[in-house]
Formats: sequence, structure tokens, C-alpha cells
Amino acid sequence: MFNKFISLILLITTVSVASAKNNLTIQGKVTEMENGKALPFATIVIHTNDNKIITGTTTADDGTFKLSNTELSGEYKVKVSFIGFRDTTISLNLKDQLTTVDLGIIPLKGIATSLGSAVVTARIPVIEQKLDKIVMNVAEAVSTQGSNALDILKKAPGVSVDPSGNILLNGSAVQVWIDGRPSNFSGADLEALLSGTDGSTIDKIEIIAHPSSRYDAAGSGGIINIKTKKNFVKGINGSARIGYSGSPYKHYYQSADGSLVLNYRSEKNSTSFSYSPRYNEGFNTFVTTTDMGGGNTAESDTYLNRTTDGHSFKISNDFFANKKNIFGFVVGANLRETNDSTLYSATSKLYRNGNLIEDSYADIKNRFGFNGLSANLNYTRIFREGQEITLNTDYFYYDLGNNSNQQNRYLDNSGEELKDPFSFRINSSQFINIRSVKADYEQNIKKSGKLEAGLKWAMSTTDNNLLREEKSGPVWLPNTDQSTIFYYTENISAAYISIANQFSPKFTVKGGLRAEWTHAKGEWITADTVTTKSYLDLFPTLFVGYNPNQKIRLGLSYTLRIQRPNFEQLNPQRFYIDVNTSALGNPNIEPQYGHQMSLTLGLGKHLNFGLNSQLINKAIIQTPSLDTQTGEKLMTWDNFGELNMTGINAAITELPVSKWFMLNGNIYLANVTTSFEEYSKSKIFAQGNFNSTFLLPKETKIEFTGFFSTGIPYGYFDIKPRYEFSLGVKKGLFNNKGTLALLISDIFGTNVNRVSLQDEVFKNYQFESKYRSQRATLTFSYRFGQGKATKQRKVGNVDETSRVSTGN
Repeated sequence: MFNKFISLILLITTVSVASAKNNLTIQGKVTEMENGKALPFATIVIHTNDNKIITGTTTADDGTFKLSNTELSGEYKVKVSFIGFRDTTISLNLKDQLTTVDLGIIPLKGIATSLGSAVVTARIPVIEQKLDKIVMNVAEAVSTQGSNALDILKKAPGVSVDPSGNILLNGSAVQVWIDGRPSNFSGADLEALLSGTDGSTIDKIEIIAHPSSRYDAAGSGGIINIKTKKNFVKGINGSARIGYSGSPYKHYYQSADGSLVLNYRSEKNSTSFSYSPRYNEGFNTFVTTTDMGGGNTAESDTYLNRTTDGHSFKISNDFFANKKNIFGFVVGANLRETNDSTLYSATSKLYRNGNLIEDSYADIKNRFGFNGLSANLNYTRIFREGQEITLNTDYFYYDLGNNSNQQNRYLDNSGEELKDPFSFRINSSQFINIRSVKADYEQNIKKSGKLEAGLKWAMSTTDNNLLREEKSGPVWLPNTDQSTIFYYTENISAAYISIANQFSPKFTVKGGLRAEWTHAKGEWITADTVTTKSYLDLFPTLFVGYNPNQKIRLGLSYTLRIQRPNFEQLNPQRFYIDVNTSALGNPNIEPQYGHQMSLTLGLGKHLNFGLNSQLINKAIIQTPSLDTQTGEKLMTWDNFGELNMTGINAAITELPVSKWFMLNGNIYLANVTTSFEEYSKSKIFAQGNFNSTFLLPKETKIEFTGFFSTGIPYGYFDIKPRYEFSLGVKKGLFNNKGTLALLISDIFGTNVNRVSLQDEVFKNYQFESKYRSQRATLTFSYRFGQGKATKQRKVGNVDETSRVSTGN
């Protein structure tokens, strides 16, 4: 729930008590009354009967607290408080001979627990600054209504998407997980997967810049964990949602989607089912200009119409055999088909000394199919309070197919046929199997420490086939040079240990070490090439927290991360981006490694600052090449060199400007340097976002959000500035069981990707792409059923799927 950064400010003072003195220890544990869950960072204050504060502390991660060497005697009161819960006061009559007072379990009752009628009076903040992460409570944000997972992710603090579809955190690539498990996708494929995920099923987004050793070491910029909604309410309940969006851009585009969630929970079982259909119309535009030198210039303009039909299912069940043994399973499916076709233009022009020498037109049709299945079995054994082990086994299967047809016509400057038309077609398939087994053990050490340890094994196999055929008269002939068959197998074995201890209410240390052994084999059948790699890496993590007083929080952290190339980057197949631009994988890419350090400062409940440094070695970046005769461009994945980012960030969290106006904001300013051999480039980079919420009467909320990003060097390329503003209105209906929301995204249509490149070959290369970011969305959702809250279950999961591609 709420964390240390937004808990009530604790006034800790010590005064002389005019009575007999005796060293005394006062201890206990604070929990939630409804489910027995421990409450970390609850405030404990001891005061006299006339409300004079004597001393105090906060609870540890497991809800326990201990006040040692307390010289008290007489009558006092202990006040226990936590945001969103009713205060509890306990009377104490301390006698001189006492040495230890154990207050036992202290349950706190929620301010509102009537979930069935959906009356919750404690307001949950949109953004929470926690000890080791930033949490965005998606359900509380108006701007997320009717949005898909990608739209929501773009609104998270410090998050952006580069032109290749990679998810970035403060300019660095991250791993994206869903419910504690990696998505197995990256780049354009991850972008497509998230855009097809219903945002109404998302509960929180956790931004973990410095993950502990319990997490996989993958992700040079950290981890973003998307947590979907879970059921902790007894009885039958659920929700239904429908949404519609429209936007005019040369053509009227529309989308419709919905979701149905059903939950049932009894003493022994907790079952959930969800289904989300989605239909989406959109577009992608690509405009490039390339100065090749010698008076030669190439221009291309591609406008593709896009329709997507998708369906996702998920069913899960937990069986509570008894208080110490829990069994569970999760089965899911994500099915989608996308069709692209040329609508207004797909042209490429060649100029020499300003004169048009070739004008080509392309008719493009693409069909991309994505079928993903996942299954998880899990078991949790609770030995005693604070000691448990969780076992997980996971299986993922992905079937990705792509059929593309392109016909090119070539005209001269008078509009006459310059040469014969050229047609080609591509049929590709990719089958991915991922298997994983993981064990996580945790145990409290005395009153203030915690031990975590675990083992993991994962195996990934991919089978990639691409056939390119070119038309010669009435006959289609295979192009063996651009057809590929590629098999890839990867095994990762890992072990970790992590120890945390709260030495005092002011001082906390957490450290860990993770070892990962990787063995990979790539077989490029068509090139008769085999690549084998084996390597062992050690990944240390360290976090130190120090709170000198109730208003100041200091933190120091260090992590070493790895970014293995994803399956698309390893696959030596050519994928077309526009009419004359394509990307090519490379089976010889090596992993990139990133060192991250940060020093953080928190002031009060609303201000947070940070000093961050990140050094990435062997950065995985696209290397451009150019055919100066035809203007065709090829982007090949390869290891670049070093990327260094050093900067500062400042954040405002839930600042109450007035009773009806709350403000969240985050800004990051850094010096970014990229270097490779003799090549070097440096630039100041800034990125920021804000979220302002207006609370109005009659369950109405207005939210205005925005983000901006200045230019940043990215390998050989420069990513240009961009920004976006959105406005949302949400109103509660039917005793707040229903919600009607209107969202206008990218109000001014300014979210455009622009990239440039200047070097000896690309004298001046400019690339611009745009998608359907500007739209108006209207949604209605309704929650039904009644029940009583029960204890939440924590289940460990796996971490492989963020390296699979899902298509466009």
C-alpha cells in the first residue's frame, strides 16, 4: 500500500521525565484488520496523557517495531496510525520493574471497507514514491480511462518510447514485465503487444530503476512491472467496460473495445476470468529525406492504413489447501491479426542536382498474425510468519506469421515507365517456446532483517523461416540470398541471495548478489553458420537508506545490469520499415552491460531529488548503411560502444495546491555522451511529465497531463524533441459503481517521432513517423457484486518473455 514517502510525518523528540528511570523495550506488530497483512512504515508515537510526545518510530517491512532503551515509568498512551486507516490508541501503565512490554498484534481498520457498495473514502494517490520504486496507481488516473497499456505506460514518470518502439526510462532501455513476469517482447513487437492490451485491466505500474538481486539482471535501465487487477473479495463480483474512440486525420479512424472480468472467491478457492476484444483502425506515416552527397538526394513518403482485430483471455485459480499450503495456476491467450495497406502514398524519388531522375510508386499489403499462449503453475509453502518458499513453472508459446506483398513502378521525370515493374513477396514464420522453473525463499531474521534466496532455470528456443520470392513474368522465383532459416536456443541458469536489515529506525541496508550462466547457440542454416556463446556473470546490488529526521530521506544505490539482444535483433532476417528502409538482425551481437548509481534525497512528503549516473558498455544499437545509387537504407543491429548518462531529477508527488487541486511532476536533466572508436557525440538531454488533478463535487475529476522530451543522441542517430498534452474527465455514477470518462489524447497532435543522422555517407538523413496518437475516447464501466476483503497472496513469477517481438 502506501509507503514511507507518503506516511504521516513523525515528530520524534525526547524529554526528561520527572520520575524513576528504567531501560525498557516496547515492541509489537501492526497489521490490516481486514486481511492480517503487515503494515510497513506505520507511525508509532508514545505520548503522555496531556498529549506531550515522548518518543516514536515507524514499523519495518514486516510490520514490526521496537523501541529500545526507553526510560519511562508511569502512565502513557501509544498511538498507532497509517494513511487510509483509523488510528488506534493503547493505554500503558509502566512499572519500574518492567524491562519488556510486548503489545502483540495491533490491527488497524481501513477508513472504508464496504467494497460491495464501492464507497472508499481514503483517496489513493496517482503517484507514490516508495523506498525502491515509483508506483503509478492507474485506476486513479483519469487520463488512463479508455487507454491501452502502451498509452498508459507513456504517461508514467520518466517513461518514453523511441522510434524503434523500445521502452525507455530516463533515456535507457528497460525490461517490461506483466504481473512479475517478463513480457518476452521488445521494440515494435512489444509496442504492438501493449497497444492491444486493455488498460482497464491494469491496477498499477511499478517503475523499478534499481531492481534487487531477486529480479533477473536483464534490463540496462531497470524494470517496469505492469500489475493487473486481482481479486481479494469473497463472493462473486466483477466489472464490465465498453469504449469507443474516433479521430480524423486525412480519413476518419475509429476503434471499439471492451472487457469483462468475473471473480469468485470462497474460503478455499479464488478464481478469476477476463476477456477483452478490441478493434482498432489507425495509420503509420514515414517520411524520409536523404542527402547522399554528389548532388544525389532521395525522398520517400509512405502512408499505411492499419486495422487490428484482437482478443485476449485469462483464467486463474488459487486453491488454499490450508493456512500453510497454496496451489495455483494461470492460463492466458493473446490473439491478434493486423493488416496494412497503402492508402494515400508510398513513393520514393531520386534527384540529381535538383532534377528528378526516378519516381517510384509502391503498392504495399501486409498481414501480421500473432498468437500467444501462456501457462503457469505455482505453489507456496508458509512455514511460519515471515518464512515461506514459492515455486513457479512457466511455459510460453508464440506463433508469429507475416505475409507481405509489394509492387513497385518506376517512372522518369515525364511520367513514362523508366523500367519494368518489380514485385516481391515475403512469407515468414517464427515459433518461440520458453520454459522456466523458479524457486524463491524468504525468511525474516530476528526483528529487523530479511533473507531472500532463490534459483532459476530458463530455456528459450526460436524457429525462424523467411522465404522471399520475386516475380519474373508470370512466375514467382525464390530469392535465396534474402531467404533465411535460423534456429536459436538459449539456456540461462541463475542463483541469488539478498539480505536486508533495518539497523535502526533511521538506517537501512540491503545488499545482494546474483549469478547468471548463459549458454546460447544460433544456427543460420541458409548461411551454413553456427554461433555459440557461453558466459558467467555476477551482478551485485546495494541499497543504503538513511533518515536523519522525519523530514529528510537519503538513499544510495548501485546495480549492475545486462541487456541481452532480443530474438528479433539476433534473427538475420530483413524486415521492411517503409518503402526503401529495412532492418536486419545479427546473430553475432553480444550483450550490453550497464552500471547504475544514484543518490536520492526526499524532503517532506512531496519533494524528491536524485543524482544519477549510468555507463553502458557494448550498447546494442542499429548501424546504418546506404546504397547511394538507389537510396535504399539498411539498419543492422550491432554493438556500438559506450553510452554515458549523468544527470539529476526532481519530482513533486501529490502536492496539495488546494483542497481540490493535486499536482504531480517529474523532470530529468542529464548530459548524454555516446562514443565508439573515433566517433563521439555529447548533448544535454531533458525529459519531464506532469499530472494535475482537479477534484470536483459529485464524484467528478478532471485531469490534465503532459510530457516533453528534448533531443538526445542515440548511437549514430539524434532523436528530435517531442511533446504531448492530454485532457480527461471522469464522473462516478450509481453510487460510484459506474464510471463515465472522456479522454482527449495528444490534443495538439504534436507527438511525432523525428530522427536525424549526419556522417560521411549520410550527409543529411531526416526521418519522421507519426501514428494515431490524437483521438477522443469515451468509455463506460460498471462494477457489480458484493464481498468482503481477504488477505492478498504474493506469488513469485518468471522473467524471460520481454525479448519476443509481437509485430506491428
